[in-house]
Amino acid sequence: MSTSITPDTQSLIQELMAAIQSGSLSSGTGSTTGAGQSSGTQNSQEEAKLAEVFQELMALLKQGNQEGSTNPGSDTTSPAISPAAGSSTSATPAAGSTSPTTPASSDASSSAAATSGTSSTNAGDGPNTTTITNTSNHDEKIGQFLNGGSTTQPTAEIDLKPGQTGTLKYENGQGGYDAEADSSGNFQSTASRLEFYADAKGVNNDDVSYIDGRNASIKVSDGNGKTAGDSQSIASDAPSNAVTKDAGGRSTVTGWYDGSTQGMKDGGAYMESKLGTGNAYIHPDDDRNATSSNPMTMAQDTSQHYTADFGDA
Repeated sequence: MSTSITPDTQSLIQELMAAIQSGSLSSGTGSTTGAGQSSGTQNSQEEAKLAEVFQELMALLKQGNQEGSTNPGSDTTSPAISPAAGSSTSATPAAGSTSPTTPASSDASSSAAATSGTSSTNAGDGPNTTTITNTSNHDEKIGQFLNGGSTTQPTAEIDLKPGQTGTLKYENGQGGYDAEADSSGNFQSTASRLEFYADAKGVNNDDVSYIDGRNASIKVSDGNGKTAGDSQSIASDAPSNAVTKDAGGRSTVTGWYDGSTQGMKDGGAYMESKLGTGNAYIHPDDDRNATSSNPMTMAQDTSQHYTADFGDA
């Protein structure tokens, strides 16, 4: 609230002070009785104190008037009054408020971004884990698909930047596969698959399959010496009729599937020539091969924790 000190106000205060000092505002009747004299003496003392208070008040008001007149952009003067402790106008912001001169904490912004749901590097539930590293040169969305469920909408998914690691979990008694989405974020049936199954006791069967197609190289390890899949990038040399590209230019090598088209036959033959058949499924019946060329090298695995790399096709 602004306070203006005008000459008329100052004059009125001065007249009031003069009246007090002269005794014209003295309380009592001015009786010469003993009681009156005692009362008059007391009133005089009170008036002197009151005059002193008014003097101090006058000085403060004059000082406020002078300071306010130097405040640019102000039409009226504002005495500089410090707010009392606990006042809502305290210079110290209340808890939870933001001071205009103090930027909000960047940690709070980071925390909000981390919990916004736009990106996750851990998903799923259960004692079995597959920790995946993105070894490609592009962002990856890896989805987990359970047997009997959708092949386009994953039950869990993680988003990984190049070099980033995330984890997918699954329960004992569950089986399915992990696959990478295309550059538009859609999961195609022609993707590479990291297949898994855990029995009721947590004994796993893991393998890598390129039967439906190869949009990523996948290599998986149980940490105990067993591995499957590969980390090679072979799509650039594949026959032109056996390669397709998505909207982002990412390649998929056509899988053998049932060998019903020339592209399937050429894609299957090309992958076999580059990768062999012992580390991943190229044909549906590869698990009938002899041990050295059988992709089921990680069957009946007591490990419940796997690490995998998803790289370029």
